[in-house]
Amino acid sequence: MKRNFSILVTCCLTVALLIGIPVVAISASSYIHIGATVSQTGHFSSEVGPFKRLMNAWADLVNGQGGIMVKEHGKKLPVKFTIYDDRSNQATAKKYYERLVTVDKVDLLLGPYSSPLTFGASTAGENHQVPFIAICANSPKIYTRGFKWIVGVIDLGPRYTYRYWEMIRSEGRAKSVSFVVEDTIHPLSVFKGSKKLAEEAGLKVLSRDIVPAKTRDFTPIITKLKKEAPDIIYVSSNIPFAINFMKQAREMKLNPKEYHCIHHSGIFRDALGSAANYVIGQSYWVEGMKLGDTKLIKDVLKKANISEPMYPWAPAYVAAFQIVRAAIEKAGTLDKKTLMENLKRLRMETVLGEEYFNDTGYGSINTYPSQIQEGVYKVIYPADVATGKHVYPRPPWN
Repeated sequence: MKRNFSILVTCCLTVALLIGIPVVAISASSYIHIGATVSQTGHFSSEVGPFKRLMNAWADLVNGQGGIMVKEHGKKLPVKFTIYDDRSNQATAKKYYERLVTVDKVDLLLGPYSSPLTFGASTAGENHQVPFIAICANSPKIYTRGFKWIVGVIDLGPRYTYRYWEMIRSEGRAKSVSFVVEDTIHPLSVFKGSKKLAEEAGLKVLSRDIVPAKTRDFTPIITKLKKEAPDIIYVSSNIPFAINFMKQAREMKLNPKEYHCIHHSGIFRDALGSAANYVIGQSYWVEGMKLGDTKLIKDVLKKANISEPMYPWAPAYVAAFQIVRAAIEKAGTLDKKTLMENLKRLRMETVLGEEYFNDTGYGSINTYPSQIQEGVYKVIYPADVATGKHVYPRPPWN
C-alpha cells in the first residue's frame, strides 16, 4: 500500500513538472542562515575588526525573543550566522562568499566592509541568485553592473559628505579647499562628489593630490599645502592613511582653519592624541543624537562590547539587521526570489532614519558631519539632530 502511494506521488510530481505546474517545496529549515565576512585582520580591521561580535550579539538578542516570524513556517525561526575573516582582501572575500552560497547554503548574505571587497563578493549573490545586502559599500561602480540580487544600506559615495558641504555653504566662512586622496575605490568616489559639492558651495579648489594607499612620506604634499594655505584640507581616505598624513601634518605644523578626514574613528583619535582635536569627519550616529528611538543600537553595542566612537560604522550594521528582519517578516518566507523582491520594495524607518532603495540597489541612509571636541564626537549639522556646534576655525597647533 505504502509502495503504491509513493509511486502515485512520484507520478503526480513528474506529470506536474512536465506540463509546467510549479511545485512549491516548503523549506525544512529550522533557522534563518545568514552569511557574511568581517575584516578581522588586515587593512580594514581598524574599521570593523570586532564586527563578528556585533552580528552574533544581534542574533542573540533576536533569538532571546524567539527569533524572526516566518509566516510560511507558521512560527518564529532563530537566526544563525556563518562568518569568515576576509583578511581585508578582495580575492579572499570573493572566495568565502562563494563558499557561503555553495557549501554553507545560506539564505541571504550581508556584505563585507568596503567598496572593493563588496565589488568582488557581490558576484556570488548575483551568480547564484542569493539576496545580498551591502552595508558599508557605496561606490557607484557596485551599482552600475546591472545586478538584480543586491541592495545597499547607504547612499552613494559622491554624496557621502553632502551635509558637510551644506553646512560650509550655509556658514559662508570657508573660501578654499585642498584635497588629499587615497587612491582606492571608496576614497576616490567620495572625493569626486566632494570636489563638485565644494565648488557648488562657493569654495575655490586649490589642489588635489591622489596618492597610493601605502604612501608613508607626505613631505612634498605638506610642503605644497603650506604654500597654498587653504582654509580646509580634506583628506579622503581610510584610517591608516589618514593617521599617517595627520601625524606628519602636525610635525610640519600645517595649520589650516579646518581638517576634514572622512574616517576619523576612535582609533584615529587615540592614535593622534591632541592632533585629532577639532578634526571633522563623518558619523552615522553618536550618543545623544536626535534621531528617534536608537535603543537597538545601544543594546547591540552593549552586548557586543563595542564602542561606537571606536567603530562608527557599527550603527549602519544595526540598520542592516533591521532591514533583514523587516524583509523576512514582509516576505513571510525564506524563498530567495520572494525575499529579494520584498527587499527591493522595502521602505521603512531604521535607527538611522528612513531607508529605501534606488532602482539600481543603493540605499538612502547617509552620514552627518561630526567634530572631535576635546575627545568627544559631536554631530554639528543639521541643527535638528546636532549634539554640538561647529568650531571654526580650529585652534592652531603649537
